[in-house]
Amino acid sequence: MDHRVVFDFDIEFTNGGGIQGQDFRLDITGETITDEELADYIIADLRLLMVGQVKILNKFYIQEKHKRQPVDQPSPELLVDLSHTIFDGLITYKGLPAPLICDFLSREDSRGRYEEGTEFQIGKIEMVSNTGTYIDCPFHRYGHGKDLSEVQLESFANLDAVTIDATGALEVGVDFFKDLEIRNKAVIVRTDWSKNWNTEAYFENHPFLTGEAAGYLRDCGVKLVGIDSHNIDDTRGNSRPVHTILLGAEILIVEHLCNLEKLPASGYLFSAVPPKFKGVGTFPVRAFATLPKV
Repeated sequence: MDHRVVFDFDIEFTNGGGIQGQDFRLDITGETITDEELADYIIADLRLLMVGQVKILNKFYIQEKHKRQPVDQPSPELLVDLSHTIFDGLITYKGLPAPLICDFLSREDSRGRYEEGTEFQIGKIEMVSNTGTYIDCPFHRYGHGKDLSEVQLESFANLDAVTIDATGALEVGVDFFKDLEIRNKAVIVRTDWSKNWNTEAYFENHPFLTGEAAGYLRDCGVKLVGIDSHNIDDTRGNSRPVHTILLGAEILIVEHLCNLEKLPASGYLFSAVPPKFKGVGTFPVRAFATLPKV
């Protein structure tokens, strides 16, 4: 037998008025459904607009053959966090200071400023912009390049993405990117070096892209290149050809990613959105992937 949910509902509209229903029956795909999911389901089922508060009342389940085809629902999505946590004292890059994270106004100090039972915390953060998982814009490398405030939002969010499996490689060369559909995409390079995060091993002999690979990606017209390593360039010397080539072509760079083993080879969206700062070319991001839930 199929599953159905029986319930009452009370729906208010943001433009006034409302509707109620008693002993309403709805086909569901599983054995149970949450009130929140049920509210979304019935709104779609009745094609309601301007919906405000929704109350689901007296809900119970029955087994009964479905009376009709279920309402088409938007495809569910899965978000995968690809960012490291930034904490007080974290060293992201040797030679750069760790962030200082503390209270500007503590909850205890706030109690005398508000009515009884009301308290707030206001944090204070001092850090360099190259902290945690961060994005590089052209201004990071070039004085005339676009800074965070000048790069369009579309360059940071909902980019079609592909994952390149470079695990076990030190130098990620051109061959890793050949025979793949990468034009106009975010190219995310998985090395699994993030397993060494916040250890001494993270800083030494890390994987990196070659300058030749950067030139190939530029010529292919990619939108962004990310990596889960200490740096996208080889830091054993003073040359930074990958930053030079990619940022010179206004191709954004994201470094210090993590959880790339959770990503498919393709068919997902990548986002890494920084604050809109003027005069800054690098800043931490909450990078994430949007995957279709199967």
